[in-house]
This record gives sequence, structure tokens and C-alpha cells, in this order.
Amino acid sequence: MVKRVIVAVLLTVSSLCSVAFAADEEARQTVSINSPNPKVEEVDAALFPKGIAELKTECAQMEKIGLRCQSVIPKSSLDTIQISFARGSAMLTEEGKAFLRSVGTALKLKSGVWKSLAIEGHTDATGSEAVNRRLSKSRADSVKSFLQAEFGLSNIETMGRSSDNLRDSDDPTSGLNRRVEFVPNW
Repeated sequence: MVKRVIVAVLLTVSSLCSVAFAADEEARQTVSINSPNPKVEEVDAALFPKGIAELKTECAQMEKIGLRCQSVIPKSSLDTIQISFARGSAMLTEEGKAFLRSVGTALKLKSGVWKSLAIEGHTDATGSEAVNRRLSKSRADSVKSFLQAEFGLSNIETMGRSSDNLRDSDDPTSGLNRRVEFVPNW
């Protein structure tokens, strides 16, 4: 009986001492991979940073014994320009498909870790806002269709970010701004 009380007290104290993280988009941990053929391990580490995975496991263990986890699991994202598109097009290139095969494999291996995946399409600042919004959404939709067809992944949502968040703000027309970002939701 005394051991149960001690364990309960320790678990309660540890839950009260948990570190809370901001989970808004501005605070997410973004890793960029700009290698055309990344290893699955690189993609895995970018999408599922070790610290976040450990925090998720810790929260699951606490909730399993009836305690409420005080931590908010921060967002992580993988940002890449390697999923390239011809200017004004949403058709994937062969190089982009090769990159997506590493992404799909990593997502499939961690299918029990993420609940859903947001794919954000980005454009450079050429073209009107309306055209860029549609184009960035179409590009994200192309990536989603590929991942669903090749890997049978579900729970994927897409959004077009247009030129809202330029990677190279010094050159708004730079190809660095035409990219796709993956944001897993835990």
C-alpha cells in the first residue's frame, strides 16, 4: 500500500513538473532536406525528432496509468525544395517522385506515431495571389495523390500557402520559395 502511494505521489509530481511547449505554427521545429535522394532515416529524423517522440511516449505512459499529461507536443515539419515543379505546373518531376519515396517510406514506418499529415504547398512571388494560392494547393494535392497511390497513406490534408512564407525573402522569385512542407500532427 505504501509503495502505491509513493508511486502515485512521484507520478503526480513528475506530471506537474512537465515542460509545456508552444504548439503554434511559429514555434514548430522545421528541418530542411535539400538532398535529392535522402535516406529514409534522414526523413524520419526530420519529421519525427527524437525529443518529440520521447515526449509523446512519456505522455502516453502517464495517460495509461490515469494521469493527465501537462505537456503540449510541439509541431515538427520537413521543408524541401527537392519536390520540384515546372513553373506554373503541379505535375511532379521524376526527381520529386524519388524524394517522395523516401518520405512515404518514413511515414509508413511511423504510421502508428502520427495521426494526420498536413502537406503545405508554397510558391514564389511571381503571379497573382489567387493564381499562386490555387497553384500551391494543386502542388500539395499532387504530392498527396502520389503518397496515397504509392504507399496507401491516409489522413492527409493539403493547403496552399502561396507566397505567404518565402524561404528566400531577399529574392521573392527564387526557386527556393517553390517548395513543399510536411507537418505531421501527433
